[in-house]
Amino acid sequence: MLSQTILDKILAKYGKETIYSADCSPLANEIGISETTVKRMFGLVGKDSPERNRKPHNSTMDIVAKWLGYNSYKELLQEIGEGDFSSEFTSLQKIETKDLTVGTQIQIRYEPARVLVMTYVGDGDFLVNESKNSKLLKGDRISLTSLIIRHEMIVSEVVRDGRSLGGYRGAKDGGLTSLEIIV
Repeated sequence: MLSQTILDKILAKYGKETIYSADCSPLANEIGISETTVKRMFGLVGKDSPERNRKPHNSTMDIVAKWLGYNSYKELLQEIGEGDFSSEFTSLQKIETKDLTVGTQIQIRYEPARVLVMTYVGDGDFLVNESKNSKLLKGDRISLTSLIIRHEMIVSEVVRDGRSLGGYRGAKDGGLTSLEIIV
């Protein structure tokens, strides 16, 4: 569920004091989000449902904020005094190179339609085996310490044909969408 302040703003704009399940579809259509998201935001899912406490994605909340007349979700949160984005506790789906053994193969995906398959060769280095729609190429040797879902991929060095190309930032818009150890 969202903070009561945001829920109150949504209700005020929608012209209701409270919302029921029957209101979710029309409200979702008006805002431009899914009915299920509206139900989650207002806690109108089962008490035991894992969806009950799931927060909407920031991109969804940007849509809600714009419907409410703000430029962004961040701007809305700052106005209502909930705009501390400096830190948060979260669980991360990640792979740390320190936990890998030499020969481990990893496949990662990120938008738009980028796929990399790489083999861990030790000391934080990977050899790119396959590259689809990426600036990294098959045969590149890359150095990194971790890969984290929904986060940018930061490569400290790319070596191509024995020559260092410097660092590389991938998945800048939206982060990694898939991260999988395949061998």
